[in-house]
Amino acid sequence: MATFDSLLKEILPYVPGCPEGLVKSNLRSATIEFCEKSKAFVYDLDPISSTSGIYEYEFDQPVGTSVHSILWAIYDGEDLDPISPRSLELNFPDWRDRSSTPKVYLQKDANKFWLVPVPNATSTNAIQLSVALKPTRTASNIDTSFSNDYRDGILYGTLYRLLRLPSRAWTDIYASADYLGLFNQQVAEAELRSRSGDLGVRRLVKYRGVGLTKRKRYKKYGMELDY
Repeated sequence: MATFDSLLKEILPYVPGCPEGLVKSNLRSATIEFCEKSKAFVYDLDPISSTSGIYEYEFDQPVGTSVHSILWAIYDGEDLDPISPRSLELNFPDWRDRSSTPKVYLQKDANKFWLVPVPNATSTNAIQLSVALKPTRTASNIDTSFSNDYRDGILYGTLYRLLRLPSRAWTDIYASADYLGLFNQQVAEAELRSRSGDLGVRRLVKYRGVGLTKRKRYKKYGMELDY
């Protein structure tokens, strides 16, 4: 696992005087935002056994992560379709009283999901899930492969957050907007690759520090500083 501490040295030169704790907090928040928007932190959970008469099940995701969304679900070799809470209650108001082979799933929250109809049999390792993960708000680590593949996006997201903070020694609204644009590019690329099943990420920007090469970073009062 890679720690958020290990990314500090990449950020600190661009936000002189910024407390390390604030940098780490924004590194975590940027990573969460990147994961939520791109759904690129893909993880196949261990199979889960179903129990007759039980419709609610818990995710068993890695420590320090939460499930942002279910990407696909299989029950006893058959694909399950997603359903929203509203559609479930409108179309199947008595679903809790029905039992059969599950046909749809509903993600209740970051910890639990439902199977509908209620399973009518106990079946070992019947449920297979692929999910999009994200770090928890208290996580201190991130998967090393994910951190390496999406390093640019995480750093750009952290910088756009820190540089937009008002009335700080490092505040730079113009540079923040540049980094936000780069962050969104990285999110779009990661989302595309995730959807296509290609989870290896090709860097779009050559890495030199954090990388606004051949750009301007703007100081206060419109003064320009090359870097």
